[in-house]
Amino acid sequence: MRVPVRHVVVTVGLALSLAACATTSSSLSKPGFYTEVKDGRLWVFLDGSKDLAEFKQHGEPAKQVTRIGGGPNGMTIKSSDAKVIDEYMAAK
Repeated sequence: MRVPVRHVVVTVGLALSLAACATTSSSLSKPGFYTEVKDGRLWVFLDGSKDLAEFKQHGEPAKQVTRIGGGPNGMTIKSSDAKVIDEYMAAK
C-alpha cells in the first residue's frame, strides 16, 4: 500500500513534537537559568531577570530569538536574547 507523502510528513512531525514534549524542563535545568518547555520548545531565561518576570506575567516576549533544532536533543530553543541561549548551551 502506498502512503501519500503528506501523511508521512505529518506522522514524522507529530512524532518529533511528542518526543520534544516528553522532555521536561526540570531535566533541562542548569544553575542560573529558568527553563520551561512550552509547545515543545525550550524557553530559557536568566534566573531573576526582568525578561523572566515579563515572560511569567505576559507570556512570549515581543522580542525573541529562536534557534530551531539548536537546543538540547535537537529541540527548538527560545529566549529574549541570543546571549542567554549561548550562555545556557555553554553551561554545564
